[in-house]
Amino acid sequence: MKHWTPAVKAFLGIFFIFEVIGWLGVSSFTRLDQLQLINGNHSAAADLVFQALTSIAEVVLPILFLIYLFRFRKEYALPYVYSYAFSTALIQGLKHFVFAESLRPLAYFASSGVKWHIIPGLLISEYNSMPSGHTGAAFFMFFWIAVLLRRLSWGLVAGLLAVGVAYSRVYLFQHFPVDTLVGAAIGTASSYLFYTLIYAKSPSK
Repeated sequence: MKHWTPAVKAFLGIFFIFEVIGWLGVSSFTRLDQLQLINGNHSAAADLVFQALTSIAEVVLPILFLIYLFRFRKEYALPYVYSYAFSTALIQGLKHFVFAESLRPLAYFASSGVKWHIIPGLLISEYNSMPSGHTGAAFFMFFWIAVLLRRLSWGLVAGLLAVGVAYSRVYLFQHFPVDTLVGAAIGTASSYLFYTLIYAKSPSK
């Protein structure tokens, strides 16, 4: 724990709070209640904000961040790649081999009769719900951003942005909350694993 910077501590604190509150919610409310609470409270402004947040975790920004690391912070580039590869492989393996029949909200509630908020033109997937790849990518990437920025305030911002991506996946009717909780755990754990290995090999850093 000696190598935890204030930003990493703040990020992990946000992660743990997210997990605790999330699992309490998942265990206390039905899936229908969960989705109605999140997807049902919508507005035009929220549509724009959560579409923007969800795009953070798509492939372009993680790749741009990798380029930055190779250019300016090479000591973190390979651990970043390893954690990205590990978390992505684990999430995709779970999606396609363990939870291949896991329905996303659109298919799960197809016969419910509930009128859900679907943003016009937004592609909504129906299968491979568990776990959330976008959420895993967000927590993986923002962990490393917290590592670089070091200050507690930036760690809080990084953590809140990662949580925002997770929330956006449910708001946009792409995932259930439990999918994002598992995705966040995988993304954070994979990054922390390789972050710790850096300091295990170089304790003077």
